[in-house]
Amino acid sequence: MWQIRMLGRFEVLSPDAVQASFRSRKAAALLALLALNKGREIANATLRDLLWPDSDGDRQAQCLRRAIADVRDAIEVGVERGAYMSTALSKTILSTSAFETDVERFLSLLEGGHPDQSENLRATEAIALYGGPLLLPIEADWVYPYRRQLEEVFCKTVESLCLSLAGSGQGVEAVRIANAAIVLAPQREEVFRASIRSYAAIDNQAMALKQYEALEKMLDDNFGQTPSIASLEAIEAQGMTRPDKFYTSSTGIETLRPESVDHLSAESRFYVERRADQVTNASLAAGEPVVLVFGPRQVGKTSLIARSSGRLRERGVKVVVTDFQTLGKTEIARAPAFYRTLIHSFATQLGLTYDPSWNEWVGPNSNLDQQIDNCLRQTDGRVCWAMDEVDRVFATDYADDFFGLVRSWHNRRLLEPEGPWKRMSILISYANEAHLFIKDINQSPFNVGTRVSLRDFTEDEVRELGAKYGAPVSHLSPYVFELTKGHPYLARKVFSFLHQGGSIDELRSNIAWEDGPFSDHLHRILAEATRDKDTEDEVRRLLQGEEFASKTTRLRLWSAGLVSLARDGRVEFRVPAYETLLRTTLL
Repeated sequence: MWQIRMLGRFEVLSPDAVQASFRSRKAAALLALLALNKGREIANATLRDLLWPDSDGDRQAQCLRRAIADVRDAIEVGVERGAYMSTALSKTILSTSAFETDVERFLSLLEGGHPDQSENLRATEAIALYGGPLLLPIEADWVYPYRRQLEEVFCKTVESLCLSLAGSGQGVEAVRIANAAIVLAPQREEVFRASIRSYAAIDNQAMALKQYEALEKMLDDNFGQTPSIASLEAIEAQGMTRPDKFYTSSTGIETLRPESVDHLSAESRFYVERRADQVTNASLAAGEPVVLVFGPRQVGKTSLIARSSGRLRERGVKVVVTDFQTLGKTEIARAPAFYRTLIHSFATQLGLTYDPSWNEWVGPNSNLDQQIDNCLRQTDGRVCWAMDEVDRVFATDYADDFFGLVRSWHNRRLLEPEGPWKRMSILISYANEAHLFIKDINQSPFNVGTRVSLRDFTEDEVRELGAKYGAPVSHLSPYVFELTKGHPYLARKVFSFLHQGGSIDELRSNIAWEDGPFSDHLHRILAEATRDKDTEDEVRRLLQGEEFASKTTRLRLWSAGLVSLARDGRVEFRVPAYETLLRTTLL
């Protein structure tokens, strides 16, 4: 059989292991697209629109005919024309019996298609097959959704396998697999977390900490984010493997084992439930069409969405989660790429076959609307689409169109009571006030449904968090609140620091300095405060007790996580250490 290799490359090998060559890149792209949909008929109109989106109809048709001929010249050697690629009734299909692909093998291994092998062996072989991002030489809108799906499957498999290996005494092999995966997927948190846990399993705490610091830098450099709760708890855990048990590490500190916490689970031991959780869960349970979770950076929006999604799944609701923060620049820059990514993610998470068809005549909104409608009609029961960090697309030129479409889905629950939209709820999280970006807020989902405001921890909630850490740090909760003012991420880090032997006095003397225990976090705060001259000038005004020059500055600095807004209108730095750092740096 012909072998088509698409993971990290694009190679086509004949049964004699001779590499095929193509007259043009478009011919190669055509074969790749057909190979990803092997055995499925694809309308020629769809192929034309996907491969030549910027050409007119006649030019597209001519290009497709030429590409089909070029592919046949390359692969149908010594066989009847059309034996491997059929083009009947204005549709094109690649033979299932003449070709094997590494993508097909990769997914088959992970779906249990080879029961003669153990789960770990199948995962190991699948990981070995993954040579990097799908179709790395091809950059096109239609590629990105497939690429994202396979990368996510790869990273989750790596994390699961490394956890299993580390738990069975094969920590060295787990380290090797995790570190190799970081090279192939350098912007994915899961593979860094796998490395952290694997190093911890072989009691190499120095390397585990080094990998955590590398993760912090990667997230900050690429996304302006900090590690998830799961990653923080992995470094806190000191490396053993049985879940929900305590053990004493080589430093004498009693701590949790890593598997006891999962960022996408509702079972995190350290999670503090707030009123916002109760309102969100009650609204979703009641079938509210839109639930909006609004709060500044690092206040816990993603964790709330993860926990709420977990509870919905326990009730039998099908949940689709789209984290807009993880979308690459190429997926955000152009509407077609963004919309295709959403369609692909929505369909595959519901267990449906992704349909690559795209009608250029009606535009992205109509394409997304039709495809989501089709998916809902193929799905029984309730569906919740959780959209995390949607303000990532607020500044795009298609933001008004996209959010207008989301609003229309809300309206259609009333207009089409027998239609599929009645069964879908939408859970949205964001940090920036939508009205600063959306031209007509009434044509968006941001003024309908239930709005849940998520804020920093109260003193009681910090005390509850301290109790989860237990002795000998729980009695230090008042000092933790004094230092962090309830900032959830910093409160967690402070308790972790104390739990590992640090002292309050050490924190008081070092917490505000760039070379202190939270230097990476403070570097991000400084970068945010000085990202442009206008922002830096506004921060200086706040430091000097002056009024802001811009009316939107308060909201902008609040959403970025630099300041907090009191009910009486006062603006102050969210954490005392921020003011100390910025006053020293900017004045």
